[in-house]
Amino acid sequence: MKKKQMILLAALLAVLAAGYGILVFQNKKAEREEQAAQESSVIKVIDLGEIQSFSYQTPEREKLHFKKKNNKWICTKDKKANLDQTYPNRIADTFSSLTASRKLEDIDALEDYGLNKPAYIVELSGADGKKITVNIGNLTGEEYYLQVEGEEQVVYTVAASNAEALNYSLEDMREKESEEESDS
Repeated sequence: MKKKQMILLAALLAVLAAGYGILVFQNKKAEREEQAAQESSVIKVIDLGEIQSFSYQTPEREKLHFKKKNNKWICTKDKKANLDQTYPNRIADTFSSLTASRKLEDIDALEDYGLNKPAYIVELSGADGKKITVNIGNLTGEEYYLQVEGEEQVVYTVAASNAEALNYSLEDMREKESEEESDS
């Protein structure tokens, strides 16, 4: 009798283990499918790799140009400016691999998107010498309209945080003196 119970319990354990294995397999398969669906919905706007220089024009029409020299960003307008590298690094990272949430094609009137007089004009140069100019237009909800020069009939919508990386003047980007240095 105990032998039958042990066999029955072993068989039950084997069935439960097989059921658990099937559930784990199905969950992993569902995760892979979900990840593939998310990756296929990503719209690549720019894939420039490492950016070596960039410039942008702000809504106030101030034009700033930055170049990477010895792994450090410098402002070509004021080469002696000691920059907080966080700002130019954020801009370079943001625009080196830019994705959009929507791609609008066969655009008729750029003024409908604020692209006839862009809020920002961003010029990028990659390590391979490739150059890209991006125009950022109106804010629409939590996104901006964006157009890559050379793609006149295409407008993208990108997260507002991408344009927010450009909301700093050269003065904002200067490295701040620490309190210890200013006290002496």
